[in-house]
Amino acid sequence: MDRKTALALALALIVFAGFTALQARYAPKRPIVHPSDSVQTAAPAVPLVPGVAGDTLASTAPTSLGAAAALAAPAVPMIAEQRPVIETPLYRAEFSNRGARLLSFSLKHYGAAYGASTYAEHPERRPHRGQEVPMGDRVQLDGGPTFGLDLGSGAGLRSLAQIMYAVTESTDAAGAVRALTFLSQEPGGALIRQTWRVRPDSYLLDLEVETANLPSAWRLSEYSLTVRSWPLRNESSWQTDLRGLRGVSLVGKDLHRDAATGLVGKAPKRHDGVAHWAGVQSHYFLGIVGTLATDGRAASAGGFPRQLEAADLRQRPPGTKPVEPAAEGTLVMPLPGMGAGVQHYTTYFGPSDYYALAKQSGPLEFERAVDMGFRWMLPVSKLLLWLLRSINGVVQNFGLTILLLATIVRLALHPLNMSSMKSMRAMQRLQPELERIKDKYKDNPTALNTATMALYKENGVNPAGGCLPMVLQMPLFFAMYAVISNAIDLRQAPFVGWIHDLSAPDQLLSVMGLPIRILPLLMAGTGFLSQRFTPTDPRQAPTMYMMNAVMLVIFYNLPSGLVFYWTVMNVLTAVQQWLAMRGDDTTVVVAPVQTPGKGRSR
Repeated sequence: MDRKTALALALALIVFAGFTALQARYAPKRPIVHPSDSVQTAAPAVPLVPGVAGDTLASTAPTSLGAAAALAAPAVPMIAEQRPVIETPLYRAEFSNRGARLLSFSLKHYGAAYGASTYAEHPERRPHRGQEVPMGDRVQLDGGPTFGLDLGSGAGLRSLAQIMYAVTESTDAAGAVRALTFLSQEPGGALIRQTWRVRPDSYLLDLEVETANLPSAWRLSEYSLTVRSWPLRNESSWQTDLRGLRGVSLVGKDLHRDAATGLVGKAPKRHDGVAHWAGVQSHYFLGIVGTLATDGRAASAGGFPRQLEAADLRQRPPGTKPVEPAAEGTLVMPLPGMGAGVQHYTTYFGPSDYYALAKQSGPLEFERAVDMGFRWMLPVSKLLLWLLRSINGVVQNFGLTILLLATIVRLALHPLNMSSMKSMRAMQRLQPELERIKDKYKDNPTALNTATMALYKENGVNPAGGCLPMVLQMPLFFAMYAVISNAIDLRQAPFVGWIHDLSAPDQLLSVMGLPIRILPLLMAGTGFLSQRFTPTDPRQAPTMYMMNAVMLVIFYNLPSGLVFYWTVMNVLTAVQQWLAMRGDDTTVVVAPVQTPGKGRSR
C-alpha cells in the first residue's frame, strides 16, 4: 500500500468515526408512539416550514401554528393517516388524525357562488332557501386546515401539525358519529387528548382538551387554539368578501376586529387580557373558539398570503395577482396546573346570523362578532333586523322588504325631516337679508349679532333647526346601513329581473370588461333629483352635485341591496322636500334694530 492510499484510508476512518459520534449525540430522540389496532403505514414527514404544504396550520406570522419548532415529529409516522367525519343535517366536518386538525366544515344549506354549478353565473341553478345544497356546491370553510391546537404561543410555539393521533369514534343508536377523540400518548410520558362532541341542531361543537405529563424541559405554560380563514370563493363578489375578512376576538369587554389586509406581512396583533374567544370571519361566515371556564391569557390575529388555485383565479378579473390575504385568529390558554388537567371549549363554524348566535352561544356572546354598527346603536340595529325578517316573512322578497322598511323609516322620521327642511328653506330665504346686515355692520360685531338675532326672531327661525333633526336621525341611518350591509338574510336573495343576489353588485351587461350596473346609476340620478329640491346656497350647488358623482364611484361595486336602499331613501327624501317646498309661501320680515349711538335703523 503506497503512502497516498494509506493517508486516504486514514482520513476515511476519521470521517466515519466522527459521523458516528455526531449521530449518536444529535439524532432525534424516540418520538411519541401511539397505540393503534389499525395497520401501520409509513408516510413521508413534511418539513415544518412556514408556507410549506403539510404543515397544515403554518403561515408567515410568528404566532401561526407550525411557525416554530416541531414537537418531536417522527420522520416516519407509525399510525396511518385517517380522515374521520362528523355529519349532521346542518354540516359535514372532516378531520385528520395528523395533528388532530379540523380540515374543513361544509355547510349543507348554504351554496357557494363558485362551486361546481357556479351559482354566481347561473343563479337559476341555485336551490331554494332551506333546501340542502349538493356536495360540490356547498359553502366550504376549509382553511387548510380550519382549526388546530399547538403547544406554546408566539416565538415559543411547538407545532403538533405532524403528530399522528390515535382516533376513537363514538356513535349513536343510528350509527352516526357523535364524538371524536384524538389521543397522543407516550408510554408513561406526555399525553394530549382532544375530544369533539356534537350539539344537536346547532353549528356549535364542544371541545375538551386534556394534557398530562408534559416534560418540564419544554418550559411550557400555555397552548394555542387557532382558527384559519377559508378561500374567498363563497360569494359572488370576492371584493366584498375580502372587505369583511378579519380576525376577531373578545378580550375582557373589548371586541377586536383586525382586517386581514392590514395583517399580511406584519407581526400578529396580540391582545393581552382575559380572553373569552377568538376566531376569523368573512363577510357572511364565521369560525370561533371560546373558552367555557378557564380565562384565556390573550388573543391574537395574524395574516398571510394564500396562493390561489387555478379555478379560483379564473373567476377573478384579468391581471389579478395569484395570491389573496388570509387570516388567523388564536386563543392563547394557560396550561392546567402541573401540566395536567381538562379544559372545555365551544367552537362555532357557520353563518354570521346574529339572532342564532345569540341564542346558541349564550354568555359567550359570539353574536358580537357580527357587525351591527357601533355598540351604542345596537338596540336600533336589532329592531331593524327584526323588522327586516318580519316584513320579508309576509312579502317573501327582500327587495320589496328593503323598499317597505326604508319607507317605514322615512315615515317614522317624517316630522323631524319636515322640521329640518322647513328650517333650511327659511334660512335660504333669509340669506339676502343676512348678507345685507353683514355688509352694513361689518365694523360693529355687537350690532351685527343683535341684528341677526332680531331677524331670526321676527321670522321664527332657529339657526340650528336644520341640523338638529339630522343629528337625531343619524343613529337610525347608521344602524340601517349596518343591517342592510351585513344581514345574512340578503345573501343570494333575488329581487327582480337582472338582480339575482342582493348581497352582490348588480350587473346588466359588460362592455369591454367594464360591468354596467343600473342601480348605482339610478342612485346617482335620484341623488341629483333630491339635490334639486334641497335648499342650498347657490354657491355651494356645484359642490353638492359633485358629491353625487363621488357617491356613484363609492357605491358602484357595493352590494345591490345597499345601493337599492340608498336609492329608495333618495326618492323619499325628494318627495319630502317637494312637500316642504309646496307649502312654503312665507315672506321675509325685516326687523328694525336699535344700534348703539346711531338711533334706529333697518
